[in-house]
Amino acid sequence: MRKCRCPVLSVFAACCLAACAGTAPTPGERPPLTARQRDAALKALLGADEFSEYVTITDTVEATAWLARFWTKHDPTPTTDKNEFREEHERRVNHAIHLFGGPTKSGPPWDDRGEVYIRYGQPDERLIRQNGTDDAETGSAAWPDAVADPVASPLNHRQAATEVWTYYRWNQTFQFEDEHAFGFFRLVPVTDPEFKRQGAGEFSTTRVRAIDLQPAIYYHEYGKNLIDYALDVVRFRGDHGNWRLDVNLGYPLFELGRDADSVSVAIRRTLVVRNEDQREIYGEEGRIHRLVGPADSTNRLMIEQKLIELPPGAYTLAVTIDDLCTGKSGTYLKSFRLPKYVVPEVQEISDVELASYVWSIYEPGSPFVKKDHMIVPLPSRIYLPKQPVAFYYEVYNLLLGPDGRTHYQIAYDITDERDKSHHHFSEPGEQSDPGRQASRVGTIDLAGIPSGEYILSIKVTDLVGHEEKTAVGQFKKSD
Repeated sequence: MRKCRCPVLSVFAACCLAACAGTAPTPGERPPLTARQRDAALKALLGADEFSEYVTITDTVEATAWLARFWTKHDPTPTTDKNEFREEHERRVNHAIHLFGGPTKSGPPWDDRGEVYIRYGQPDERLIRQNGTDDAETGSAAWPDAVADPVASPLNHRQAATEVWTYYRWNQTFQFEDEHAFGFFRLVPVTDPEFKRQGAGEFSTTRVRAIDLQPAIYYHEYGKNLIDYALDVVRFRGDHGNWRLDVNLGYPLFELGRDADSVSVAIRRTLVVRNEDQREIYGEEGRIHRLVGPADSTNRLMIEQKLIELPPGAYTLAVTIDDLCTGKSGTYLKSFRLPKYVVPEVQEISDVELASYVWSIYEPGSPFVKKDHMIVPLPSRIYLPKQPVAFYYEVYNLLLGPDGRTHYQIAYDITDERDKSHHHFSEPGEQSDPGRQASRVGTIDLAGIPSGEYILSIKVTDLVGHEEKTAVGQFKKSD
């Protein structure tokens, strides 16, 4: 069982970002931010709206809690102890201070290049214009570390009059000028190749949208070695007002390495659930070692299913998969909401659990068993050309007829997302059960339906209460 982690996140004022104090900082010895550095860094991080929300908090404890939730909410890998989002922000702020820092203690903590760098990161291309020549560098090489004297920064060319930063990924271009040859640049209207500048009004509008209102952008790629696995979360009603969740995982076997025996895989799966306050309410780490045969190019899936019970609320699920044979990993995040419900109430229908197949015959103790069927989930939701669509769902609060049984009809519709054409199917005749809840399975042959993306709609009509409810599930039929 994974140990629950409750890291204490200090208020932004106490975080370990550095301000230059005349000597180059060494790792682990950064002095705390000054008040102006702290406020400028926080405003660049949050953007105007969130910054306004934060500064209206007058209680220190509430402010600390607000920032703690913010950092946790934006952690791209909640299953690890690292928060790459926060680390990257602190790195950018440290660079802005030491590479683009202001010349005086009373002015801005960094010039406009520092402001853009904190919000957007290193540009894809940096054009330096000096003495009638252009020197260009791309963003592929790492920029230098912090230095003691911002004016002596290796990024400050003494004769540079203009810098143009281009972010192709964000479709943004920024132009900076150093009017006094002091290494302190300000943002100016962009000049096009024909040396025509933006008008004052256009430039003002662009700056407000691209700087003042733009919170910092961080893109985390989770490293270069990725596992592209499938994750699907299916909701069913549970007991005592709670919800039952099927967390279905599908690992493509051709992407996984093989153990020393060449025919088995070994992976570590870490799962974390956080609530709306970003508190970790569920955490589990498990290892899977399974005999699967030698690696090949076929897209076979190894299926795993975790069952979790949660009360109503808003949640974020994070799952990290580590291939212990190759070192590859992959992290997926999924947010979802579980509404409140009271029993008894009107007829409802669960999510649709798409499956590789459903069997009514199974061995005792077999996995994926629901009611009297074995439902093998298909988290990728991708069906092979000759594979039928199989699925499972539940219907709640059907009304009982005079005979003490429910009576209802079921109709299926498959809609092509390209041309909105429909394919209609139905369960023959009237369905009946002794209880108000029905557990249903279905299978639809896709023969004659071309490859593409589809929506499966399931409509249940209560013949006693005359209510209709519909559930939908998306799937893809491959070539």
